[in-house]
Amino acid sequence: MLPDKFFIPYADDVRMSFAKEFLVSRGYTAVDNPDNSDFVILPVPTKQYMLDEMQGRLCFHAGGICEYGFDYMKNESYVLKNAFLTAEGAVSYLELNTPYSLINSDILIIGYGRIGTALHKLLSAYGAIITVCSRSKSSEALARFNGARHIGFDELKKSSSFDVIINTVPHPVLNETELKVLKQSCIILDLASFPGGVDNHVAKSLGLTVLNGRGMPSKFTVQTAGELIGEAIIDIIEEEFN
Repeated sequence: MLPDKFFIPYADDVRMSFAKEFLVSRGYTAVDNPDNSDFVILPVPTKQYMLDEMQGRLCFHAGGICEYGFDYMKNESYVLKNAFLTAEGAVSYLELNTPYSLINSDILIIGYGRIGTALHKLLSAYGAIITVCSRSKSSEALARFNGARHIGFDELKKSSSFDVIINTVPHPVLNETELKVLKQSCIILDLASFPGGVDNHVAKSLGLTVLNGRGMPSKFTVQTAGELIGEAIIDIIEEEFN
């Protein structure tokens, strides 16, 4: 019999409410006590203390080390769909925080994984001029095939005319040397997880605008983000327990 009773111990993250509604709509039962549950669902990101408190229980979590559980952030379908939500949120955030139109803007995307590729697709619809910065030959080939210009990381040190830079790489890529060559009006949106890919202190000293873009799905598409968590959990249960 598949596990079907679940408990959500940390409900501060609104996504958990929508995950709960989604699971109930699919025939799962929400309970008010972990002792009556088959599994617990932990929020994004999952802190290690949360997992420690749930020792011995089947946990669906987002990060952390858990002996008996599943990290739904590693579900490929979830990761791909969440990348689309991140890209959608990023574009919405830029529209709210740029004084100029994204139409025909000169935009650099750093990194060309799932999020970078999704960003390219969305921003191309605006008629934006897209340049991609990535390391691998395969990502370069894909970016060029999709109609973008391509540069290597060394070229970030050269003077540029980008209106917007969106970073998706989770380690420092825009440091003093790279920031000094940007035009004053350039807006940087950093989507990378903490500590991000931008030296914020240097950027501030140079008068550059850096937008913190972490957690985009929870800011702009929270219902869909929660439903994706529920969907990922169902996928894992059906795969692992059938």
